[in-house]
Amino acid sequence: FTAREHLPSYLIKYTLDGEGFLEYSGTSYTLTPDSIFWIDCMQHQHYGTAEHTGNWHVIWVHFYGATCKSYYEHFLSQNNGSNMAVLSPDSGVSAALHSLISVYSPGNAGDIRTDIRASAFLSIIMAECIAATFSPEDYNNIPDCIKNARAYIMDHYSDHITLDQLGDMYSINKFYFQKLFKRHIGYTPNEYLILTRMNRAKEQLRTTDLPISEISYNVGIENVSHFINLFKKNEGTTPGAFRKAWYIHH
Repeated sequence: FTAREHLPSYLIKYTLDGEGFLEYSGTSYTLTPDSIFWIDCMQHQHYGTAEHTGNWHVIWVHFYGATCKSYYEHFLSQNNGSNMAVLSPDSGVSAALHSLISVYSPGNAGDIRTDIRASAFLSIIMAECIAATFSPEDYNNIPDCIKNARAYIMDHYSDHITLDQLGDMYSINKFYFQKLFKRHIGYTPNEYLILTRMNRAKEQLRTTDLPISEISYNVGIENVSHFINLFKKNEGTTPGAFRKAWYIHH
């Protein structure tokens, strides 16, 4: 078992087989195969193998970073405050965790290529954990205007999109629309627009040799300096370093 606190990291632990337990924030959880828990290790935690089974086979990752808090809070918000979720066997979390471990082969520590790949796997892991908190009913309960707005942003991310424009499109007060979008999607419309633009930029950095300035323009950001700053804030590295590391590794 482990009992501790004040560790500056987040922890996602996936149960492969056997059974474990978690005591966290006044709640006790039973951990069975395909369940995960996600906690902020600054808070007191107590977890371990269930005594009646004597077997708890797990895989886990400790991590931290600028965007982790928002992912974690989104997970809790969508999961009714619970730190545990049950994943479908084909969720991809186990595979991503194993891939993350394999990335850190001897000699790779501190290599920016390793860090970029690790960041990609962590994004998959966190996103899949959040996705596990949704059900078909959750999606059906999203208002049509929010579904349509999300699709519009994904299709028109290179255009100039404002909150005023979205509110007018769906005849909803812009501040109420932003609150509704955040409640159902987990991001404000502007945050979702930036996320979409960064994902499209990464695709172009990996698959083309276009200049950074052209990619910036392609994703709807005319000021290349602003694009570079946004990219670094969201990805932890510059577009040029991201592209170089990707090409060197592949």
